[in-house]
Amino acid sequence: MRLKGKISLFFFLVIGLGASSTLFLVRSSTESMFRSFVFSGDAGKAKVYATILADWYAQRQSWAGVEDFLMGIPGDVSTMLDTRIHGGEARGPLSGYSKEAIKALVADRIAVADARGLIVADTSGALLDTVHPEMHLSHGIPINVDFARVGTVLVGSMVDSSLSGVGEIFLASITRSLFLATLFSAGLALLLGLLLASRLTSPLGELSQAVRRVAAGDLGLAVPVAGNDELADLSSSFNEMTGELRRLEAAKRQVIADAAHELRTPVTLIQGSLEAMLDGVFPLDRQGLSSVHEETLRLARLIETLRELELIESGELELSLEEVDLGALLSKAAARFASTALAKDQDIRLEPLPSAPVRVPGDLLRLEEVVYNLVGNALRHSPQGAQIRLRVETEGGPGFSVDDSGPGIPPAQRALVLERFYRLDASRSRESGGRGLGLSIASEIIKAHGGRLAIGDSDLRGASFRVYLPALG
Repeated sequence: MRLKGKISLFFFLVIGLGASSTLFLVRSSTESMFRSFVFSGDAGKAKVYATILADWYAQRQSWAGVEDFLMGIPGDVSTMLDTRIHGGEARGPLSGYSKEAIKALVADRIAVADARGLIVADTSGALLDTVHPEMHLSHGIPINVDFARVGTVLVGSMVDSSLSGVGEIFLASITRSLFLATLFSAGLALLLGLLLASRLTSPLGELSQAVRRVAAGDLGLAVPVAGNDELADLSSSFNEMTGELRRLEAAKRQVIADAAHELRTPVTLIQGSLEAMLDGVFPLDRQGLSSVHEETLRLARLIETLRELELIESGELELSLEEVDLGALLSKAAARFASTALAKDQDIRLEPLPSAPVRVPGDLLRLEEVVYNLVGNALRHSPQGAQIRLRVETEGGPGFSVDDSGPGIPPAQRALVLERFYRLDASRSRESGGRGLGLSIASEIIKAHGGRLAIGDSDLRGASFRVYLPALG
């Protein structure tokens, strides 16, 4: 079943159960409250009858004839009303109605039990001469004469819990109204639920189709983003994912092309030299073999560098973490490159170290590789007489920086120099400009340590490479 169907079915079940339970509870509550209302009204009537019957019993000291007395009350009421309205025996507006009609108007069912619980009067005649249970009599109103209980009177619902015809009609109308209202509300809720299900599943359907197209290789697809809810976030994330996939695909093609280009040169030189030796063009001597060997070593270094970079990016690089003193790390780098800087009349300077050693968790050999790469690049790309400065940093977190007074790096190219095979000056040879892999490796090593490499402008008017590393935990 489709998700839209599942959501719709879920809405249908929830709305159906909710509507049914609501109808049942409201109907039960209404009937209970209505019965309480009827009972309270009957209790008021029973109190009046208790007073009348107490006087009647006090005069006769017996319940004999009480049923006839009760049955005659409607006629008495009719006569009394005619007398009150017209006086004497004049025939009034009630004279045209039967005693039964007057009885229905002025009285409900009335039952009277004596002190023993024996029913001595019942206007319906159903319970006459039967013993009424004490539990039922407890709902009635006692009839007291001279502070002694001589009987109990029960009116309407006190005798029979069944509602009268009018009461049943009233409850039926209430039930019908509740049912129609519940049905209308449930239908409206179901319609809104279906619209909501359609709104929820429509973007998911578009995403599903888009995912299938991406799986088929169409990376140029973007789904529309509407609103600011979770579905919009999902669509936006999907578009970001496809954009990243396009970037990675383009980067992969570029890496393959650049790797092929970089590998072609030493392979071509090796192949040409060997073919020339085999054809007798070049002498097969030690000098020729040494040249081929140098190209073989260069090719091996390039392949090893690519393998190392892939190992780092895949997260498979294992770091041997220890406490690394950044001051000692930079001091060693400055001493190592001192002769190279002297040969180019460059000044490599280590800034004064902080009073307290700055230590970070790191792999010493890998961090040395990063420092040597940054310092080597600064020496390589800075002109004669330039300054290279090494400094331990503490502001913004522990780390170090390598600044130079060379030509610097334009802002638009600062992110690109960290990519594979990228060289600021494409016209430079691999020997003078490098292969464009050193900064990529340095950046990935720093990332593997949980830090980052930032490129900016130096106060020496050249480039500044700032390495941020996590502090000791």
